[in-house]
Amino acid sequence: MAAVRTPRLLLTLVLIVTLSACAPGTAPPQPADQPPQLAAAVPLPDNAVAKAVDRLDGIADRLMTQSGIPGMAVAVVHGGKTVYAKGFGVRDTTTGEKVDPDTVFQLASLSKSLAATVVAHQVSSGSIDWDTPVVDELPWFALSDPAITRMVTIADFFAHRSGLPDHAGDVLEDLGYDRRTVLERMRLLPLGPFRTTFAYTNFGVTAAAEAVAAAAGRSWEDLSRDVLYRPLGMDSTSSRFADFAARTNRAVGHVKVGDSYQPRYTRNPDAQAPAGGVSSSVNDFAHWLMMMLADGRYNDTRLIGPAALLPALTPQTVSSAPEQPAERA
Repeated sequence: MAAVRTPRLLLTLVLIVTLSACAPGTAPPQPADQPPQLAAAVPLPDNAVAKAVDRLDGIADRLMTQSGIPGMAVAVVHGGKTVYAKGFGVRDTTTGEKVDPDTVFQLASLSKSLAATVVAHQVSSGSIDWDTPVVDELPWFALSDPAITRMVTIADFFAHRSGLPDHAGDVLEDLGYDRRTVLERMRLLPLGPFRTTFAYTNFGVTAAAEAVAAAAGRSWEDLSRDVLYRPLGMDSTSSRFADFAARTNRAVGHVKVGDSYQPRYTRNPDAQAPAGGVSSSVNDFAHWLMMMLADGRYNDTRLIGPAALLPALTPQTVSSAPEQPAERA
């Protein structure tokens, strides 16, 4: 009989353990809303950064030669400070004026990274949330599907998963229409599947940024200046084209004509300023990098809470196969 009872006893114990693990009082672990503590993945020798910085002049010179671009500027941040900042080449091929670390460039789509941190600041302050529907702050805004209009959030537009077609609205901007006019015409465009497809849009990001600015009761240009650029000491940075145009130390846009680059066109991106309209220098931009590397802190002052910043630093959608991380937004 003992030989029979032992397996039954073991089976009973296994069932008790299994049922205990499934008891309703045991909640699954929840994902953290803050990033893990920052730590160096590989310990660096004391002189590793200095050696790397010493090579930058040569690397930059080779890039200039290989690409043929008129000019560029480079900055490196390490340990909470700028350890390298230098200009290369010229800011205008017709004048030969040199690029330096204070030369202001139009940042194009790097503006989106700055915009995301402005949003994170507002989320951190409690003015808005990443999951706030855009229409809550912009009642006049609509997409072609009323249900999606009610649901589409600030995060959806920043992650390019709203269903709007690729570069929606850009042609209207090229024709000279202003921001409000382009955004109002988003309702005329067909939509792809909501939150399951990726399509890069400047005016989707702009719509989200406008909602954040509306919640704050001011323009996007003023908001980004007041909550990000000024606190970081980014005195040469602006979301207004007029400020860029007024700078004497600015790099003008060039296009390649034949074998050389020439300053042919002026690009005024005010209509999509949150997505592509910021101008800045590498000396200024380095301050933003310091804040990002310090997880939202700058000069020992907390500017952005880590929980609010985390969505801006982590993948939110996938544009293609997972083996292509460069196409994640």
